[in-house]
Amino acid sequence: MLRGALESGLMRTLLRRADSRAFPVVVGVVALAATLSMSVPFATLLVAAVLMARHRWGAIAVGASLGAALGAAVLYLVFHHLGWAKLFAAYPDVVRSSAWSDATRWLSTHGVLALLVIAATPLPLTPALMFAGISRLPIVEVVLALWIGKLAKYLVYAWLASRFPERALRRGQRHADALRVIVARALSATPAQRHDATSSGELRR
Repeated sequence: MLRGALESGLMRTLLRRADSRAFPVVVGVVALAATLSMSVPFATLLVAAVLMARHRWGAIAVGASLGAALGAAVLYLVFHHLGWAKLFAAYPDVVRSSAWSDATRWLSTHGVLALLVIAATPLPLTPALMFAGISRLPIVEVVLALWIGKLAKYLVYAWLASRFPERALRRGQRHADALRVIVARALSATPAQRHDATSSGELRR
């Protein structure tokens, strides 16, 4: 329930700021919040953001990668200070998962390079971040790997969404129906109409 409310709130934030010059920065803040939540899937929000401003897909991807990398770096520091015992007690399901086994094996063998690859793919990032934190991998290398991986992934996602918007909507994640409604409104309304709608909503609050 909390996850759904947070995701809806982040989507509304994107919709309200779609015409802003600082929209890529807003997307970055949304990516930061989604990453810190460890539950909200940001890919859906990224696709929505791109479809709201398709001509800015590159800047949106860069902003998203910076926000997501910053959020992941914060989580890394949290996991680093928790240590093995507290981490296992706080996240027993994660440390017993196959994703944890894979992440520990890959990071033990390849270090931050494995983290970069995981960040650049749809694989779960949280187990890898946990292991990186408690393994005390160099934070500068970790942040750089996270940013490069996220940037590569989000550039691909954003380009595909801008190039094939209808397919992006059809292949959206679990909230495709809600995403389709929100984005359809954003794409069909003119900038002035969206501004008027936002202003009216603020007056009603």
